Amino acid sequence: MIKRGGLPPRAPKSLFLLPLAILAMLNCEYLFDIAPPEIEIIEPQEDTDYFGTVPVDLDVTDNGKIAKVEVFINGNSVHEFTKGPYKTGISLEDISDASITLKAVAYDKAGNWAEAKRDVGMSPKRPPVASYNTPGSARGVFVSGNHAYVADGGSGLQVIDVANPASPFLAGAYNTPGWAHGVFVSGNYAYVADGGSGLQVIEISNPASPYLAGAFDTPGSAYGVFVSGSYAYVADRDAGLQIVDISNPASPILSGFYDTPGSAWGGVFVSSNYAYVADGESGLQVVDVSNPTSPHLAGALDIPGIAKDVFVSGNDAYVAARWGGLQIVNISNPANPTLTGSSDTPDEALGVFVSDGYAYVLDHQRGLMIIDVSNPANPIPTGSYETPRDPLISNRGVFVLGNYAYVANAEIGLLIFDVSGLP
Repeated sequence: MIKRGGLPPRAPKSLFLLPLAILAMLNCEYLFDIAPPEIEIIEPQEDTDYFGTVPVDLDVTDNGKIAKVEVFINGNSVHEFTKGPYKTGISLEDISDASITLKAVAYDKAGNWAEAKRDVGMSPKRPPVASYNTPGSARGVFVSGNHAYVADGGSGLQVIDVANPASPFLAGAYNTPGWAHGVFVSGNYAYVADGGSGLQVIEISNPASPYLAGAFDTPGSAYGVFVSGSYAYVADRDAGLQIVDISNPASPILSGFYDTPGSAWGGVFVSSNYAYVADGESGLQVVDVSNPTSPHLAGALDIPGIAKDVFVSGNDAYVAARWGGLQIVNISNPANPTLTGSSDTPDEALGVFVSDGYAYVLDHQRGLMIIDVSNPANPIPTGSYETPRDPLISNRGVFVLGNYAYVANAEIGLLIFDVSGLP
C-alpha cells in the first residue's frame, strides 16, 4: 500500500534524496538566491533634454548571474540585453511628447528582478543653423578654410562662403561639363568627380573666380575622389578605381587602375599605402596603391547592405552601407579586414564622416545620425538632426569641421548644423 504523497514502505530513502541532490548540483548557485540585482541608470542623464536618440547606459550587478535586462519607453519594451555592457541608443524620432519615462528591469538567473526609472526631457527637433539653396542637386561637400565646396550635380562646383556659418553666401561657381557627384580640395585646386566627364581640376586660389585648370576623362563614371600626394584616386563606378597623376594639375594623366568586382559609386579613402573603396554589392575593397602604376587587391570584406561610402580613422574603416546602416571594419591587417561592429540607421545610410570619436552618418530620408564610435565594437547612437523628408530627395554628402557639420542635400543644397552640443 502506498500512502498518498509518500513512498513505498520498502523504498530506500536514497530514492527520495537523489532528485534533490541532482537539483542542488545543477542549480546550487541559484537555489537559495533571494537577493535582487542592483541597477542604476547612468544615461540618460537627469536634467538633460534629448532629441532623436536617447543614449542608454546601465550599471547592473548581482550576486549571481544576470539573465537579461529589458528597457521600456512609456511602458513599451524597446530593447533587451542578454549580456553586458548594457549600452545602446534608442531612436525616438517618432515621439513628439515633451518627456518620456524610461524604465530598465534587470532579471537574474534565480528569477529575482529590480527596476530603475527616469523621466527624460525631449527637446524640439534640431533644424540646421543655416542653409544655402544651390541651383543644382547637391551631391558632395568639402570644407576648407572659410569655404564649402559643393558638388552640385548639373550645376557643377558651387563655392559657398561659410566664414559665418549662420549666414552662408555664394562666393563663386564653375559649371563643369558633366554631373558633379563628389569633390576634394587640396591646395589651390578642387578636384571634382564629374560623372561621365571624369575628373575636373578647378583652380580655386581666388574662390570668387574659379576656373578650369585641367581634366582627365576616366573610362567609367566618376562618382567620388580622394587626393593624396600627387595622385587623385577616383571611384569610377563600373570602371573601379582609377589613379590619376596630378603632379601637373593642368595635364592630369592616368597612372594606373584596378577594376573592382562591384560598382565603385562614390566612396574612396586613401590611408598609408591603401585605397579603401566602397564597392556596392561587393562590399569593401582594399587596394594596395604603394605603386600607383600597378595597384592590386590586398583584401576585401563582404558586408551587410550595399557599400556606398567609406571613411578611415585609425584601425577602422567606417562604411555607409545603405540598408546595412553603418558597418565598422577593422583594417589593422589590410589583407584580412574583419567586421568589428555595426549600427542600424532608420532608412538608408548613404554617407559617413568620422571626427573626435563620433560617426556622422547621412541617412537617406531621416537626416544626420550621430553615433558614438569611441568603442568601435559597440557603437552607440547618441542623437540626430533633421533634414527635409521627400521620397525623391536625399542627403548625399557630409563634412565635419570644428563645431559644424555640412550636409549636401539634393533638394536644399547646403545645410549647416551646429554639433558643438554633443555629449
